[in-house]
Amino acid sequence: MTTYKNIIKGLLLSVLAMAGTGCDKIDEADRLIEVDPDSFEFTNKVVLLEEFTGHMCINCPTGAEIVKGLEEWAQGHVIPVSIHCGSYAMVSPVFPEDFTTEAGNAYFETFDPDAFPSCMMDRQMDGGSVVINSNYDTWQSGLISCVAQTSPVEIELDVTRNGSEMQIGVNVIATYDVDYDTSLQLWLVEDGITGAQLSPAGIDNSYVHNHVLRDAINGTWGEQIGSISSGSAVERNYSYTIPAQCVPENCKVVAFLYETSSRGNIIQAAEW
Repeated sequence: MTTYKNIIKGLLLSVLAMAGTGCDKIDEADRLIEVDPDSFEFTNKVVLLEEFTGHMCINCPTGAEIVKGLEEWAQGHVIPVSIHCGSYAMVSPVFPEDFTTEAGNAYFETFDPDAFPSCMMDRQMDGGSVVINSNYDTWQSGLISCVAQTSPVEIELDVTRNGSEMQIGVNVIATYDVDYDTSLQLWLVEDGITGAQLSPAGIDNSYVHNHVLRDAINGTWGEQIGSISSGSAVERNYSYTIPAQCVPENCKVVAFLYETSSRGNIIQAAEW
């Protein structure tokens, strides 16, 4: 079987020729250069990869394998989150696990993916809309185009967990001005959930679902924190109880900063 690591190595991927703070700021004609992914040099940018998926989606296991390969290649510079939503996430006697969330349903309605699996890479914008890519053979180039950027902020997470109780500290530090209104989003994400999944080979009742969105810790669209000037920091603290259906030891906290007005253009992400 061809590994996705080899697929990545075998392709000449496209990256942004200029490293800015937004993936939609450069004309298409000036944007692309060829690069060998083995010689790629990472910046401080951590990319959020939001994958629309569902346990009744026959092609979603392939998408998940591609995401796994990208995660291995990116060495901590990509954070994948699987959003189970839509008709492919419906519960039935054959697919009894409910992986949907109120927040995930809202993202499905807002961004309106037209196929599954599909993904948003840092919620890149094209015109006034967030780009949703349902061609998983090109997810590599989408990741490269964003991870080539340099982010104007760093996000530090300080999390302590005692059983299901969490204390979460977030520190957003600006090294350059961010002169537009931003919002801070925190999510609870869970790995290692065994449940049914449709695949080309049939129904796999022992499938392991990873990086599943379980809850929006600070609300569906997070918390507005405004613009941030260079050299300044924004601190937020949260007390949170992990839902009963989750295994606390398998849970992670994902934080990201995005442009409030468009609900896109994710500036930076972090994971604990």
